[in-house]
Amino acid sequence: MLINEAGVVRAIKRAYKGGGYTVNSQGGVMSIYTQSWYIQARREVMPRKVLATIVEHAGMIPGDKEPTNIMKDLNPQLVIPETAAEEMNAWRIGERGDDVDLVPVIMQGFQIFQAESLACWGIPLSYLGMVERDAAEHDSAIVVDNCRLLWDDGTEAIAVEAVRKAKSGWAKAWERAVWEALEGVDLHKEEE
Repeated sequence: MLINEAGVVRAIKRAYKGGGYTVNSQGGVMSIYTQSWYIQARREVMPRKVLATIVEHAGMIPGDKEPTNIMKDLNPQLVIPETAAEEMNAWRIGERGDDVDLVPVIMQGFQIFQAESLACWGIPLSYLGMVERDAAEHDSAIVVDNCRLLWDDGTEAIAVEAVRKAKSGWAKAWERAVWEALEGVDLHKEEE
């Protein structure tokens, strides 16, 4: 199992108070996403507390083929199905890059993942909690479009925004220098 129930509930509650989240069900598969993360699973394996949180926020579970945006202090709003499909595809479809593995380094609030090529990607610690610990530590994620990590076991999927500050034009010079130094070391190796 990829989805960590408690982590997803926390992420949904944060999203509800912020920019909201969208729930979309089609053919027994449920997707929940924001601008920063995406999860997908068959409805019968979606954690119960996740479903209960959606009911708590919206008063219902949105129906099949009725994508719904849920935000605090607003009534649930239907999303145009084509728009929802486009937003969901943006998370799953894209140029596949390196496989990356979790390494025992946290930098500036980001958990670091490193590829065999030594390229380092970071995801916010709060998003890491959405992934079951065993999956995060032992299953590789795939870099998609150089801006997100995707875990997909065929029945569940989680995608989260990722940064690579060593190549970012937005990072400060000292941040790029530190991240470039991280990319100069194989962080997979244990100390000898």
